[in-house]
Amino acid sequence: MTAKTKTNRVQQLAADQRLIDGTNRFLVQLPSLPVGSQTVTTAQIVQVLQDRIATGKAAVAADDARKAAVKADRDERTKTAPFVHAFKRIVVGMFLQSPDTLGAFGLQAPKVGSKTAAEKSAAAQKASATKKARGPIGTKQRAKVKAPAPTAGSPQAASAAPTPTAPAPVPAASPVAPAPAPGPSPVAPAPKA
Repeated sequence: MTAKTKTNRVQQLAADQRLIDGTNRFLVQLPSLPVGSQTVTTAQIVQVLQDRIATGKAAVAADDARKAAVKADRDERTKTAPFVHAFKRIVVGMFLQSPDTLGAFGLQAPKVGSKTAAEKSAAAQKASATKKARGPIGTKQRAKVKAPAPTAGSPQAASAAPTPTAPAPVPAASPVAPAPAPGPSPVAPAPKA
């Protein structure tokens, strides 16, 4: 938006200069001219237009100076950010038990986490169970699947890794006819890379 403003200002300055050029070329022989409710000379008209050009150029220069100052400030803050961050950490360490002193520096003591180790462990187990329950499905279907949180007495709470189960023993062959073979099982789609 500032580029458009600057373009408009440059166009205004050019328009004012063209008014001056036209006045000097075609109206200079007139002793006075009625403009609005007053009568002015061509020199006064030119002076008004030159004042407009001067203030417009000053505005363009001030805008350019502001942009340069903002860039210099951003560069300085980027360059000194690690130093200031380290200094703030030192001050917080020195006055951790004195919030009023930290307030004088404009700082606050860091907040202490409120979760216990047991809560964090339960959250990790629930996340693992949810991930396992979802399997390789799309993102929209995945958002709908949530595994229940394991309870403290369940075997899942004791170990996060699933334990392999031994296959059931096959009974000895009997004269009964064999069961029909099951059809092909559906294959889950591979996860997207």
